[in-house]
Amino acid sequence: GRWALVADFSAYNGTDIRTALTGLRGRFDTYAYISSDSVYEVSSWAGEGWVLPEKHSREPEVDECDSARPGDSKMRKRLRKADSYGDGKLLAEEALAAGLAEDSSAGRGVCLRLPDVIGPFDDTMRLWAFWHWLQVGPRNPPQVHVTPDDQARKRRRTEAPPPALTPMAFVFSRDVARFIVNLVGRQAPVGAQRCDAVNVGCLQQPTLCEFLELLAAASGIEKPKLQETANPKAFLPSVDRPWPLCMGRLLKTYGFEPTPLEDVLSICAAWFKKACSEFPKEALEAARKLPPGVREAAVAKAGLPTPPPSSSNRSSSSSESS
Repeated sequence: GRWALVADFSAYNGTDIRTALTGLRGRFDTYAYISSDSVYEVSSWAGEGWVLPEKHSREPEVDECDSARPGDSKMRKRLRKADSYGDGKLLAEEALAAGLAEDSSAGRGVCLRLPDVIGPFDDTMRLWAFWHWLQVGPRNPPQVHVTPDDQARKRRRTEAPPPALTPMAFVFSRDVARFIVNLVGRQAPVGAQRCDAVNVGCLQQPTLCEFLELLAAASGIEKPKLQETANPKAFLPSVDRPWPLCMGRLLKTYGFEPTPLEDVLSICAAWFKKACSEFPKEALEAARKLPPGVREAAVAKAGLPTPPPSSSNRSSSSSESS
């Protein structure tokens, strides 16, 4: 038989892909590989500090063509050391393209380059931790980057923005599933390569400050107080890319409309609130990501049961009291 679609969530490098292709022996119509926007962290553009060429005319967005590796071997080694995950994901994409080129019986490949995935049941619990932090109010404000001064805002157009103005990209977990299902039984769209890559994510890409305000609004909280600091405690984003991801290919080539970020955050906030009673163990784990002081306040606010001290702690306390 032949598979209509293979969804690969587990490959982290070229070896993983080659092993899968060997086992499948070309018996598939579409191979959907779950890649990452971290592939751009090992690109030539990243190696050059994300600076735009002086005569750069297009919008400063990161599109699928911007994953080209640098020709300089030292730069490639430096980028690989800085982001081995992104390097492995790009190796996997390259292996998929090479494998399809060698096997005419195989179908097409689609590499979904995902930014940070958010949604109910997200086991990284990063967004849930932010939700907890916002719940405890102005006495324990979440941390954000320091607002840039006028001089920093007046940077040259080709220079990357400061951290406070850096956009954050997200994708809704249900959108990933919806996109993959839409690939089943469909021909490759016009303009797609045999092994194609596409950024999949929400269109709105806010700064950290804007993101926390959106999450607060989705949680029914008035505009939150935020604490500016040079090195904020932040769980997202997982990459420091200063330019937004381009979603033009997602919209135009694949005709896919992602869920608006505000709707995604509303769904997540409602789930977090409900999950504090349905999944107290996981809710406590998310709260434990917070800094000391904030952590205890969040646990109390959510009404989560605190675990008893370990036997070693009790023994230590007893010996100290004696």
